[in-house]
Amino acid sequence: MEFDAHYDVVVIGGGGSGLSAAVQAAKNGNTCAVLEKEATTGGSSSFAEGHAAFESDEQEKRGIHVSKEEAFNTYMDYSHWRAKPALVSKFVHNADKTIVKMREEGAVYESVEVTAPDQPGELVTWHLPEGEVARVIELLEADAVRRGVDLFLSTSAVEILKQDGKIIGVKAVDANNEEVLLGAKAVVVATGGYANNPEMMNKYGKHNIGERVINVGGAGNTGDGIRMVLNAGGALNSNIGTRLLFPFMRDKTITSHTNAAGFQPYFWVDKDAKRFVNEQIGLNFGNAGDMVASLHGSMFWSVLGQEAIEHLVNVGNEVGLGIYVRNYEKLVNLPIEIAADAADTARTNVVSADTIEELAVKMGVDGTTLKSQVDEYNKICDLGVDDKFYKEKKYLHPIRKAPFYAIKMETGIMITMGALEIDECMRSLDKNGNAIPGLYVVGCDAGGMYGESYALPVPGSANGFALTSGWLAADDISARINSKEL
Repeated sequence: MEFDAHYDVVVIGGGGSGLSAAVQAAKNGNTCAVLEKEATTGGSSSFAEGHAAFESDEQEKRGIHVSKEEAFNTYMDYSHWRAKPALVSKFVHNADKTIVKMREEGAVYESVEVTAPDQPGELVTWHLPEGEVARVIELLEADAVRRGVDLFLSTSAVEILKQDGKIIGVKAVDANNEEVLLGAKAVVVATGGYANNPEMMNKYGKHNIGERVINVGGAGNTGDGIRMVLNAGGALNSNIGTRLLFPFMRDKTITSHTNAAGFQPYFWVDKDAKRFVNEQIGLNFGNAGDMVASLHGSMFWSVLGQEAIEHLVNVGNEVGLGIYVRNYEKLVNLPIEIAADAADTARTNVVSADTIEELAVKMGVDGTTLKSQVDEYNKICDLGVDDKFYKEKKYLHPIRKAPFYAIKMETGIMITMGALEIDECMRSLDKNGNAIPGLYVVGCDAGGMYGESYALPVPGSANGFALTSGWLAADDISARINSKEL
């Protein structure tokens, strides 16, 4: 086969994991190319705020002590030991080195935090750099180019090439729809999962939500790498279908105060106008996302009276959304924004009314049912005791003062996790558990870090693993090239 160019390493995907692999490959003296099908790098990492690490110097200088043993046990216990111990251990023992590596790239860490202070059991592992992970991506891309990595944008990999059971390169299509053949001793797949592929979402998930889910992550996360690895002989991880879901408003941004009001732990009803849950589940957006995906229609209504709105404006929220809406932030834009949303005749997911019965009509639910549920909830608020779902008193706000609002919350997704079977060296494994020489999988395409749900008690896990798995794969490739295995 005649190639257009030869490299030691070809990386498919220019997000956090892919760029981490490319920079490390170049540092190790290996020639490298990155194929990114979008016009810019970053993928879902561009939307991330921080990444996890354990026993890092950034934690230690702030007096924060999260041991690697504690992190390992948290991952394993949270996954009910469905995660792969060797892979989890490899990540846990190297994530602190990633902090040092990113700082060498120019990252400056502003703080180390948790995502939801009221959520019990959360470890203080969320390392937040200036400019978020988007800035880290900029630094990695600049360093990759400076070190001679060839970056091909708007270029889609379509096939991983094998010969005699060995990886020999990648077939791609460039922006002009011209075929490009790149030879390689090793290929690293870092395409970000399949969150933007409805067919795969339905095929691999527990809930048939592929056509309804709201993708908030990278538009290019369509499962290309998964398909290519399977065609090259790779195997799926047993936890395929794990994804990071959360309640979200359609046609809104993550900075929206109306959206933030919608996931506060106040009063939620399902499509039949019935309260169905302890709304405190909203303090853990991952659990709340799994919950909303399981509901009929994959949605719920968050119903607010002026009592809750005044609390959000004057006192602050109960739970934020990362750095985009901070925990306990006063939602000062909420009254104007939510009124404008409700007045927008083209929008159907925010409605308002002066009576609960009229609100029900606009929601499309039974008015008698909604009124009885609101009356029951108001009695709970008056008593200060939720003897139905046992929500804490501080989250009980009555619904008596008009105008009333209802916000339709649906299922949003940032990323999928847990797809392809790998070992602790990030090597792709076949159906018999044997490594495929020269084929590596990192970031959200890799399986083994989680069980059925994303590990919310360890904030920053996805990007921590993305950045760490990238450079670990590059180091393993370099060692095997040097030993003539590849």
